[in-house]
Amino acid sequence: MQEGIADALVKELLEQAKNIKVGPAYDKSSGMGPVVNDDHKKWIEKCIEKGIEEGADLLLDGRNITVEGFENGFYVGPTIFDNVTEDMTIGRDEIFGPVLCIKRVKTFEEGLKIMNDSPFANGSVIFTQNGRTAREFARHTDGGMIGINVGIPVPVGMFPFNGNKLSFIGDLHCLGKDGYRFYTENKVVTTRWFDEEEVNSTDVGTWDGTI
Repeated sequence: MQEGIADALVKELLEQAKNIKVGPAYDKSSGMGPVVNDDHKKWIEKCIEKGIEEGADLLLDGRNITVEGFENGFYVGPTIFDNVTEDMTIGRDEIFGPVLCIKRVKTFEEGLKIMNDSPFANGSVIFTQNGRTAREFARHTDGGMIGINVGIPVPVGMFPFNGNKLSFIGDLHCLGKDGYRFYTENKVVTTRWFDEEEVNSTDVGTWDGTI
């Protein structure tokens, strides 16, 4: 997050996160459902504790949340850390939980470097009204799915799920062109036609004219 807007944006993020209703996913009024199981709930809580120990500023704590009627559910509330750095565990590892880790940068270049230094490169997103910044971001980010003012850059199924680095598993990406390439048998056809002189010639050359 660029330092010039960081304080104002963090304030807005806190306000929005505090208003998210945590509850069962089938309830249409819920803004955030449970995590997948108790083991993952404990993993997320362990990551939150690790962030505190390593010096990040915990602005919103989603641990120990209770959902009425689901007291034993696997719920973790919205959690926000500020001033996270690359040497912190939560600044490097993927948590896969409702934990937002804010890293502050002075320049676009610094922010891009931090992103590209990550071993993961599933998706990367920038919010900007500057055309040059958007173009440079798309050109130089390592992310496989790129969003320009789009938070989750996978709008429809025909777009490739195009993670890179450690965010890519397997031989092909699962959507987009790779989705049908797996089932496609390729052919290479080399064609040559003879002119009248060649047709009537009795000499056979070693060059077939294709190169």
